[in-house]
Amino acid sequence: MVIVIKAMVLVFGALVFQIANGERVRTLTQLLSIWNRWDGPQYLLIAQHGYAASGDQRLALAFFPLYPWLIRLTTVVVRDAVLSAFLISTVASVIAGVTLLRLFAIDYPRHLAHRAAWFLFIFPTSYFMHIDYSESLFLALVLASFVAARRKRWIWAGLLGAFAALARPNGILLLPALGADALWEWWETPRFNWQWLWVGLVPMGFAVYVLVNYRITGDPMAFLHLEREHWSNTLTMPWRGIRVNLGVARDWGASKAAMIGTQVLFYLAVGLAGTIAAAFLLRPSYAVWMGFNWLLFASQSWDISAPRYTLMMFPLFILFARLARRRTWDAAITVWSLLWLALFASEFVRGHWAF
Repeated sequence: MVIVIKAMVLVFGALVFQIANGERVRTLTQLLSIWNRWDGPQYLLIAQHGYAASGDQRLALAFFPLYPWLIRLTTVVVRDAVLSAFLISTVASVIAGVTLLRLFAIDYPRHLAHRAAWFLFIFPTSYFMHIDYSESLFLALVLASFVAARRKRWIWAGLLGAFAALARPNGILLLPALGADALWEWWETPRFNWQWLWVGLVPMGFAVYVLVNYRITGDPMAFLHLEREHWSNTLTMPWRGIRVNLGVARDWGASKAAMIGTQVLFYLAVGLAGTIAAAFLLRPSYAVWMGFNWLLFASQSWDISAPRYTLMMFPLFILFARLARRRTWDAAITVWSLLWLALFASEFVRGHWAF
């Protein structure tokens, strides 16, 4: 299913590009290049040249290193950085799909787990799982870490969590989420299991990233300064960031108001509703993961990527699957997802901001 959806999304993007731009897409190189936009070139820059303390290349310090390091490693064999990036995303997205199914199948009927995987891969921003972004790699590691914890393989849960924290900043949130699973296990069988302490490996991934910042610039928090200076983005109270997006939706031009204002606010609302629902309907670890992720991206002073970040709140998709047991909800979620996936992917390949 993942491979079929991936192929259809990439080909759809090529057709949109050809129709909109009047340029033929004849080769695999051209097909991949139309998807290589925004963050993608930054990952390739790191893979090919590493980090730097000055010039435009210093901006790459805002991007975590695991994905570009894997691109560099794969390029040794493939000899093409762009193709390597897409190959990694392809393998990781398949692993993410299979692992999501296995994780949810522990607690739910298999058909419901399949439906959750379906909703993940037709989610409006799921095209980021197929291109040269770190989303598929990160989600595969997060899901694998959860599966390891559920199977009481705590050392693997900690190691995979550390790699997730080396791939994206919210990987560090596996520490409280897996901790919640350990507490739940202790609640069921009130005996201390020293293997729970392996969860403490999770911050090691983030520590490696901080060390990279220190070695390149002499400042372990250089990435935070870059976020503030170049992207005007800092952590703030959630209501302040939401107020900014309300202002964008109200005062900016129609196109940006709809995309950066209204859509960001909508996905913040979806994430919040999902978090509240998870607190009542799902395992505590899922609710913790949802809640901390939502707080992280809702607390940004300039949040223009909430629809993409919502993709990482994977328990949302089992909530969708549970809703979809009713045909009306199944149709509504499916049609909404496919329509907006087509729109966002079309905007992205045309070079417009689409999260």
